[in-house]
Amino acid sequence: MENIPTNFDHCGKQYICHVSKVSGAGDTSTFHLIDEKNFYLGRLRWSSFEKKLVFDAPHKTKELEQLADYFGDVVTAWYE
Repeated sequence: MENIPTNFDHCGKQYICHVSKVSGAGDTSTFHLIDEKNFYLGRLRWSSFEKKLVFDAPHKTKELEQLADYFGDVVTAWYE
């Protein structure tokens, strides 16, 4: 499984991370965001109900939820 590197600043904090595709059960549109210390920051997924990308973050990283489109752009650029 490939790790897609991404570094960004958000709310005054610098993040050094990678996005990893989740495999299994036929799931092709779910990715996990992991930081440099191997800490889980959340899940990027396509919501067919909302018809958009959604980033589900644990309580401690809720401010990252507004970056779903950014993470989607990172993944798209990697595979192009």
